[in-house]
Amino acid sequence: MRVLQTILFIGSFAAVHLPVDAQEPPDTIPSDSVIALSGVRVEVARMRAGVIPIVEAPFPVGMITRNRIERAYHSVAEILENLPGVSLGDQVGSPFQPDLRLRGFSVSPVVGLPQSISVFIDGVRVNEADAAQVHFNLLPMRDLERVELVRGPAGNFGKNSLAGALNLVTRRGLGDSQVELEVFGGDFGDLGGSLLASGEAAGFDLYSRLSHRQTDGWRMKNHAQQLQAFIKMGRRGVRSDAWISYTLSSDSIEGPQALPESWLEGGALPPDISSPPTDRRELQYTGGNGDYFRPRLHFFNAHFEQTLSSALEISLSGFARFTDFNQFNDNVTEPDAMGLTGIASGGSALQVRYEPNPDVRIATGIDIARNDVDIEILEVPNRAFPDIEQKTTELAGTNENNLGLYTDLFWRAGRRTALHSSLRFDHVSVPFRDFLDPEHNGDNQFNQITGALGVSQETLPGVRLFAGYARGFRAPVILEITCADPEDPCPLPFELGADPPLEPVTTDSWQAGFRTERSQMSTSVTAYWSEVHNDLFSVVDPEQPTRGFFTNLEGTRRIGLEGAMTIKSIPVLPGASIQGSIAWTRATFETHATLAAPFLEEEEEETLDQILPAPVVEPGDRFPLIPAFTAGLAISYGRGEYQSDLSLHYVGERFLVGDEGNKGNFGKLAGYALLNLDISRVVGPATLYAEVKNLLDQSYNPFGLISPNVRGPSEEIEPFFTPGLPRRMLIGARLRLH
Repeated sequence: MRVLQTILFIGSFAAVHLPVDAQEPPDTIPSDSVIALSGVRVEVARMRAGVIPIVEAPFPVGMITRNRIERAYHSVAEILENLPGVSLGDQVGSPFQPDLRLRGFSVSPVVGLPQSISVFIDGVRVNEADAAQVHFNLLPMRDLERVELVRGPAGNFGKNSLAGALNLVTRRGLGDSQVELEVFGGDFGDLGGSLLASGEAAGFDLYSRLSHRQTDGWRMKNHAQQLQAFIKMGRRGVRSDAWISYTLSSDSIEGPQALPESWLEGGALPPDISSPPTDRRELQYTGGNGDYFRPRLHFFNAHFEQTLSSALEISLSGFARFTDFNQFNDNVTEPDAMGLTGIASGGSALQVRYEPNPDVRIATGIDIARNDVDIEILEVPNRAFPDIEQKTTELAGTNENNLGLYTDLFWRAGRRTALHSSLRFDHVSVPFRDFLDPEHNGDNQFNQITGALGVSQETLPGVRLFAGYARGFRAPVILEITCADPEDPCPLPFELGADPPLEPVTTDSWQAGFRTERSQMSTSVTAYWSEVHNDLFSVVDPEQPTRGFFTNLEGTRRIGLEGAMTIKSIPVLPGASIQGSIAWTRATFETHATLAAPFLEEEEEETLDQILPAPVVEPGDRFPLIPAFTAGLAISYGRGEYQSDLSLHYVGERFLVGDEGNKGNFGKLAGYALLNLDISRVVGPATLYAEVKNLLDQSYNPFGLISPNVRGPSEEIEPFFTPGLPRRMLIGARLRLH
């Protein structure tokens, strides 16, 4: 019935407008001239609303086109790694489920972390409705035309866009008909391939791809398998454009998790690990069946736009998205836990765009979305609890409704000055339904007005200053709302109930900078300051340290500086180009609070020096896992049929999770630098390529926390680290026939 209702809900509409493709500068421009980028535009709204020229945008935008996407392979997050201020983490121990951090905020597949970056595919939000998390493995990376990263809550992206928004635009079958076959293989049993077919005829276009990938992984219980299909059909008329797409993803991913420092450094192991591998980084911690995540996705999306006159355009969009998650947690001191989540989402958007002249663009619209979420949590017997019966401990759900009203204005006030403003109202209704105990049912509603105002000014030919202010917000999600009672803390995240209300998170963000654009070189520098109000964090219960709850903190802050430079051609080395970026980030608590401490355990045999107080944060204490410095450097060289890319990515040291008070008693997560090499050769219709990641075989840890080592043998409190991937090679071939 729930699926039927959702289908009926979205059944009355079909889709929105096609974005303007980025245009390459013509080859005939003199080497010292300024490139006119008026044709390069960026999406700035919730469901493919308006577009503005990127060169005149009063906020920084990172754009990655198809050529670069085809050379990267692991995930969408990996494509972004060399953009200023972007860093990746790996909490679960799988390259298919990375954490992405930007400007001191994060988006992650891990439930329970504060998700503060919105991710859209063709204008549809793909942050999951149960916890706003993003599963990068479900995104159709190889089928993307381009990736846009808009920094800051600029535009009408709606809730959860505190750090910005990641906008993914999929490909269409425009141009000559073609068939492409690709196969590849690499270290650790990594095998895969894909089949692509695309083309257009008589005004219709078709793009489709079927892909499969599997890997044994380099650690124990680290297997992964991915199956994905994507198809997109469209038709262009003189005054109209329409398309419809379907995505299928079915994956199985194992996560071996973090390991205690004592194990990694050659210390004693539990008795059941009798024959450890030579490289202890390959170990899996729990020793049981291991954690796994098995998602399945069906995603339908449709768009239609009609030009009514030279100044007026109307567009309509609709989507239906069905996801099922089977997640298993292998526990040591508690029974194993299995989570079964079903989400049925549907939505639509109607927009009117008015452009009376080339200097004024106004877009206004309405979007609605409904998310039906069912969550079942089961207790499963394991080695520590072999005699219990498998049973359902939680059975709950929500029928979340979202309504957004927005308007967007771009005005070229003069030959050198451009203004951009946006205003949006959001209504979010998140009722809670406890199917085991209806007395716990509750209702939650959030209403918020957000907006942005910015200006850009061309001061010299090819040099433009910009500045802007924006207000963003994040609505609490169902898993935070149902675990927010200090009088009834829950063993996170496996207990749900109707708890006291949480306040929405809001931000006031300012940013300013400049960008230059010339035929041989482009640069950009941005400074930003974000004040965050009612930030959400998990808090430990002092009397029951293994339990906790979510609460609002009065204030946190993010400030930083980002810079990027691209040298498009080098006269002494034709065919070479260089890209570089650097960022400084400071994410701090600005209030007094006691936060969750994963290392807290109260056992009678503990000595006084083993019992540590919960981390008390003071104004100025830095967030864990946020590096102060990140930097990237990429050198590309192409000559004839050969292409090579050498990239370096640096991530500075970070505080460990559990050391929010910055005491440093257990050290820090060390900084690291990774070198990657990609080479390719075109041979007729085929392209042969090889990728070597972590070329110098650097040992590094992208994630760390402080916790008691319950498997022992000493059961002491110590740092845990998720080992980073060692050097690995992948080779492949791509055959393209027109």
